Amino acid sequence: MAEVLLKNVSKVYESGNKVVTDANFKVEDKEFVVLVGPSGCGKTTTLRMIAGLEEITSGEIFIDGKLVNNLPPKDRDIAMVFQNYALYPHMTVYENMAFGLKLKKVDKKEIESRVKEAARILGLDTYLDRKPKALSGGQRQRVAVGRAIVRKPKVFLFDEPLSNLDAKLRVQMRTEISKLHKQLGATMIYVTHDQTEAMTMGDRIVIMKDGIINQVDTPLNLYNKPVNQFVAGFIGSPAMNFLNEKILDKTDLIFESNNSEITFSLSTEQKKDLKGYAGKEIVIGIRPEDISVESNSVKSIELNSVLDVIEPMGNETFIYFEIEKVQFIARIKSLHELKVGAKIKLYVDPLKIYLFDKIQGKTFF
Repeated sequence: MAEVLLKNVSKVYESGNKVVTDANFKVEDKEFVVLVGPSGCGKTTTLRMIAGLEEITSGEIFIDGKLVNNLPPKDRDIAMVFQNYALYPHMTVYENMAFGLKLKKVDKKEIESRVKEAARILGLDTYLDRKPKALSGGQRQRVAVGRAIVRKPKVFLFDEPLSNLDAKLRVQMRTEISKLHKQLGATMIYVTHDQTEAMTMGDRIVIMKDGIINQVDTPLNLYNKPVNQFVAGFIGSPAMNFLNEKILDKTDLIFESNNSEITFSLSTEQKKDLKGYAGKEIVIGIRPEDISVESNSVKSIELNSVLDVIEPMGNETFIYFEIEKVQFIARIKSLHELKVGAKIKLYVDPLKIYLFDKIQGKTFF
């Protein structure tokens, strides 16, 4: 397997539309890296440039230390798994998986050995004589993955391979691909718009927005230490709550509101980060799971509101309410009697709040 390196890679179409801007990141040998972001952020274009299916406008792409800018896809030693499976309907599972090897004139015994091994790994042993129309969506996706495995490429590329599957199958296939990565010890780059997929599968995650890489980090670091408001709002489900407010005091965070003031007792480090922001507007972020119906500390921030919606989820409940005309969501344990329309007191640990520069969006650590 091999490492993949992108240096200042950009893509601009003839129309002037800039899809990717100065992409810089490295995928280590045997690493699983996920490209994630909203639709149109440039993640699939980035993957296609690595594969050689899109020409790059500027920059350099290296695979296994070799510059591949001018190499066609067939010479890059990569295998790509597409969203729509791309199977030949008139061929059996065996024939679909063997087709690429036949084109390369690989020995028949070697083809048989590779196909059967891939089928064993993916649980397709009993389906080799079937055609794609006789398979479920999950089975077809496994065939597409198997076709990539038999080639023994240096790098596997996945372009939203699970988006056509139902929720239960997506979870199952997510697990299977993660197991496959560990079993093969392969270098894998995976594109998805689903941040849950990214968090559960990736060793590291590349977060993109409007063609620009915002942060490259481990799942836990992205969750705990987002570099800006976009990353903080994108990672986590349900998404982080945000308030735009003005700081009225230098020692504690006192937000000016329409009816009252909300005081946040800050740590020494937080106060240091906000030095010079008195009288200015900033953004406060609170994760739904950091809001509780019980106070855990004498310094807990108290939020008063009226309960708008209750969503029981089994062992937890999502509740919706407004703070200063902004819709908030809290994720709490399902141990409390709650009623829609009732007044409610909620509490937040001030050490768990996130603070962002309103203009630049950067995080104050």
